[in-house]
Amino acid sequence: MTIKKSYVELVSFLEANKNKKVSTILDEVYEMTKQASRSRTFLTNKEGDVIAIFCYYHKQWELIDQTSYGKKASSTTGYNTMCKIGVSEWTKQNKAIKQTGETVLSMLENGEIEANEISSTKEKLIDDIKQINEDNRPVCYETEETVLEAYENRN
Repeated sequence: MTIKKSYVELVSFLEANKNKKVSTILDEVYEMTKQASRSRTFLTNKEGDVIAIFCYYHKQWELIDQTSYGKKASSTTGYNTMCKIGVSEWTKQNKAIKQTGETVLSMLENGEIEANEISSTKEKLIDDIKQINEDNRPVCYETEETVLEAYENRN
């Protein structure tokens, strides 16, 4: 019998304790199967409308009436997880990261680095590329409380 990956630990535990009464191991089963707490990535108003999203690229809260977000039908909110500026920057970063191999090879061929520096050079280039571009950064809020306060005081 094939067991779903998410249940392997539970089944193994139950098999190891099959001679025990359920009541004696139930607390352990609850602990093993409890849902992991998830931090919120969006906030809604009293009417249930999305008012703010935690931008995946900028790592900050943004009010959707101050920052453009693309529509995404498959998401819980109906919006993308990154603002439009974040999507653009993230796409540029990924393209640049994919090109680092070629850049490092070119540096090696031109004598700019030695063979033993390939890995560290590539790692440094990728770290530099992954820096968040601050040039067009939207208005940001660091916490849920500050974004909710800004929403309440926006008029």
